[in-house]
Amino acid sequence: MANTTFKGSYWDHDGKYQKQYDMAWEQLIPASGEAKDGLPEALRAISRIGYDYYNNGFCNLWNRWEEFDGDDHYDEFTMDSYYEELVDYLAYHVPRYMHRVLKQWLPTQQNGCTWGRGGDDVIDRIINHIMEQIIEDQLIDTETVTS
Repeated sequence: MANTTFKGSYWDHDGKYQKQYDMAWEQLIPASGEAKDGLPEALRAISRIGYDYYNNGFCNLWNRWEEFDGDDHYDEFTMDSYYEELVDYLAYHVPRYMHRVLKQWLPTQQNGCTWGRGGDDVIDRIINHIMEQIIEDQLIDTETVTS
């Protein structure tokens, strides 16, 4: 069973594996473009999704437009293809249930500027899982002193 106790949010620089997360970003994630295929790119993907959530309220993740049906109008949403590719990429690098929870949670955030609603939990659980794998696979040099 998954651990449901969280130290804090990576967005607040207080994640469960914060020190290793910061090292992973220094050592595995390029300043621009994609990271190496596998766990480094999975970490970049969920972190990009988290960035848009915390920084923009998913205003970039969701494309929104008004539809009109007679006198009624309503909003339609589609996920931006860039973010859809990031979400799809995660399907191959996190447990199926984590990916399912992410995909079920994202549509609840379609109205934008909706921080909270379980986002810390969903995003941080995935980051924790990826970081555990990065640490286990020794993909980062934890002896390196960072500035």
